[in-house]
Formats: sequence, C-alpha cells, structure tokens
Amino acid sequence: MTTELTILSTWWKYWPVVVAGVFAPLLGSFLARWLPFHFAIGIAGFIAWTFVGVVFARRWQPRWGLPRWLAAILIGAGPGLCVGLLSFFFPWK
Repeated sequence: MTTELTILSTWWKYWPVVVAGVFAPLLGSFLARWLPFHFAIGIAGFIAWTFVGVVFARRWQPRWGLPRWLAAILIGAGPGLCVGLLSFFFPWK
C-alpha cells in the first residue's frame, strides 16, 4: 500500500527538474528581447539544465571520474542544444 508520504518523498527528489521546466521558457522569453529567439531558448535551456546538473551532481557522483562541474555543463549542453535547434527549425514565435 502506497502512502501519501512515500509519493511525496519520491517526487521531492526531482524538484530541480520542475524548476528548470518552469524557469527555462520564462528566461527564454526574457532573453528573446535582445537575442534571436532560437539563441535565447538555447541559452535558457542550457542555464536551467546546468542548474539541474549541479544539484544532481552534488547528490550522485558522476561516473568515469568526470568532475562534477563538467558533468553539470554536459547535462546543460544537451537540452540547450536540442531546444535551440528545435526552436530554429520549428519556430513558434
């Protein structure tokens, strides 16, 4: 039997992902005032998911002897590049 406390503790581990999911589009819209839209969305995705990488790297040690800061940057680079390219090829603004 699952209790409410078990469900809450399971989801609480992933709070940085929720923060990044809310923060990235807002930051992207803000940066789009000064930058082209695809650059702004890519930079916002990079910043938000690097934050997720920093939080997760403090919790779990990266494999293969990778430094934590480098793992966080790589975690941010993937989604930043993906959303930047998607917003370039499929512009929604």
